[in-house]
Amino acid sequence: MNPVLARCCLLLLTLSIGCSPDVAAQRKSAARLLDAAKYDSARNVVSALSRRCPNDTSVLALRVRLYSAERRLREATDALRRHDSLTGARDSTMLMGVLEAAMKDADVVCVAATIRACGELAVAPAYALVESALYDRNPMIRRAAVYAIPRYGRDDAVDALASSILDDEPMVRGEMLKSAARLGDKRMLDLTRVLQLESNDGVIWYFINMRAALGDKQMREQVRKELGGEFQILKVYAAATLARLGEVQQLQVLAEGLRSDEECTRATAARALGDLKASDYVDTLLAAAADKAEFVREEVAYALGETGDAKAVPALERLVRDSAPYVRASALVALARVRPAEQAASAALADSSLAVRAAALAALLGIQARPAAK
Repeated sequence: MNPVLARCCLLLLTLSIGCSPDVAAQRKSAARLLDAAKYDSARNVVSALSRRCPNDTSVLALRVRLYSAERRLREATDALRRHDSLTGARDSTMLMGVLEAAMKDADVVCVAATIRACGELAVAPAYALVESALYDRNPMIRRAAVYAIPRYGRDDAVDALASSILDDEPMVRGEMLKSAARLGDKRMLDLTRVLQLESNDGVIWYFINMRAALGDKQMREQVRKELGGEFQILKVYAAATLARLGEVQQLQVLAEGLRSDEECTRATAARALGDLKASDYVDTLLAAAADKAEFVREEVAYALGETGDAKAVPALERLVRDSAPYVRASALVALARVRPAEQAASAALADSSLAVRAAALAALLGIQARPAAK
């Protein structure tokens, strides 16, 4: 074969099948992520493909799909930043409009994280959005709403939780029981009695812990038995329940959980210390802020925000620049809980991740709603 012709054939073959044997698989993966509206994940794959195969027409097509899906939210956040730089003022109506765009355009994980952020900051204008999410078709979004609703401190929180008692998904029922334990309203004891017939082991465990946290002495003793068990994560859950009942010595068990070999146990321990607002353990949490697992760093950021301790600010400012988008989002929300962080939130409106942009919107709305310092 003519050498020039051979090179042309090779070039055409390269463009048709990608730059390496795994490119075709990555293209399929990106397409599946886009089909599932998982835009943050799809962007990572498409960006990598674009760097490796800048001339691949199928990769270009993926880029066009990604841009179309995200365009409205990106254009809205860019417009918001321009608006603020020109007027120097916050427009809550505009902020809410962009937040609503985030809820519609972002992927499921991003929407769930945004709902949780709205709850953690008790963003009042977003309450209707959060409440409507209780009836979303996606269980991950319903779960986030069940988590967020009680954090608003409204009188109808029990009614909102009760709507999820018989949810089809165990993850939603389990989250409802965890929220009921945090809420501390004993009306949930009677409302959730039907779950004593529950078949899911995880939901049963949350049911036992919820009843213990709300004063059921028999369940409290059952929880206590787990402190001597072999499963670290159950030990952490048990310690958190008992600490909520006033057994402050159990906080040390949670601190030890942050040093576990199991990532999930470390993350659960951090979350529990945050839920308990364990300000005496800020230094322990600060040490865990450099954990190698991004899920743990995300929960540590949450916990530092819940303590409200100003010592957490430098660590949270570092985590706002973390390589993992959901760590950045969690740290941004936590920072807004510790102190007004408008500069960091405004800068995050230009973040490459939709999840971080959405968290920035929640943070700005939450900051705006805070009473002015005297």
